Amino acid sequence: MELVETSLLCCRGSKKNRVIEVVFTNVYQTAGHISAANEQRTKILLINLYKILRLFLISIIFFIMNNIVVFSQEASGLSLGKPLETMREPGEIYLAASKGDWNVRCITGNPGETDRCEIQQLLFVNENTPIADISIFKLPEGEAAVAAANIMVPLETLLTKKFRFAFSEEIIKEYPYSFCNKNGCLVRLGLLEEDVEALKKGASSELSITHISDADASINLDVSLKGFTAAFEIIKPF
Repeated sequence: MELVETSLLCCRGSKKNRVIEVVFTNVYQTAGHISAANEQRTKILLINLYKILRLFLISIIFFIMNNIVVFSQEASGLSLGKPLETMREPGEIYLAASKGDWNVRCITGNPGETDRCEIQQLLFVNENTPIADISIFKLPEGEAAVAAANIMVPLETLLTKKFRFAFSEEIIKEYPYSFCNKNGCLVRLGLLEEDVEALKKGASSELSITHISDADASINLDVSLKGFTAAFEIIKPF
């Protein structure tokens, strides 16, 4: 609007050049004011943008640092759990492993002590009825026997007829009964190196007992040796 008014006023004069000069002078002045205003607004926008970016970066840094502290506190408060083995009471019996037909059975020791472990198998008659139990454990070095066995048989076993253990076809030995209690009668025997080696090499061995009702007949019980070697290697002497 200013440009139009200036042009009309100048056109009433007599000199054409003067009119043109006045018109362009006003145009340049108006353009200069607009350019300066735009530059000022641009500077203000850049300053505001810089402030916003700086505030945004500060917020991000604060968030990261704050969460690092929180995560560290949470991590330090995490429970790492407690191994189940250490929760057992001294004297508690537990199953440590199974190898073939043999179980590795252990008794929890006192704090700082090693658990005592043996290998065990339940023996059956007629495939369904358990009749005897055999457990074997290693002995410390220096003993005449390398291992020992406890074999529990029924109370109605004829004690005058000795217990017989066939480790293999070549190695068959007799042992006396040690004592009886309400659970049955116990045979305690020492195993020599040759006895253990025969058990490792065989597929099965045989135990023989006699019932009081028939002194002339023997009851033969098969002992599976499947997994015997693997189970025997797990246990330690005690």
